[in-house]
Amino acid sequence: MESLNGTWFYESYCPLSGTKDVPPQIAAPWAPRAELNVTSETTTGKVTGTLKFAPGVELTISGALTPAAGKLPEGIELIGEGMAAVYNIRGFFIAGTTGPASGPVIVGTVVAVRNDLAKQPVGTSGPFVLFPAAG
Repeated sequence: MESLNGTWFYESYCPLSGTKDVPPQIAAPWAPRAELNVTSETTTGKVTGTLKFAPGVELTISGALTPAAGKLPEGIELIGEGMAAVYNIRGFFIAGTTGPASGPVIVGTVVAVRNDLAKQPVGTSGPFVLFPAAG
């Protein structure tokens, strides 16, 4: 099973309806780039850590690595909680890809379950990408 140990950069995107001055966007930046610091247990796949967007803006991360199943590759199933906000984060290791730090790339979907920090409605979802930080 892949490892999630270490520091990753997290970027997420969500749809924006637009205004009279700004056209709608399918995938606009949802939040500033964040730093994910996590550890994963090799035997259980349990994942714990933090997702830090800015000083004082941090989510506690918990969840698990998910094994490949059928046509689905190995992945992650995480929950981010903090500052009254809750997010579901589900993604997959993309075979044959590498980030700037020559490690695997994970892509998937994040869903705002409660009190989105960027004030998006509950249920807002969009793509995210995780790639290793240069070490």
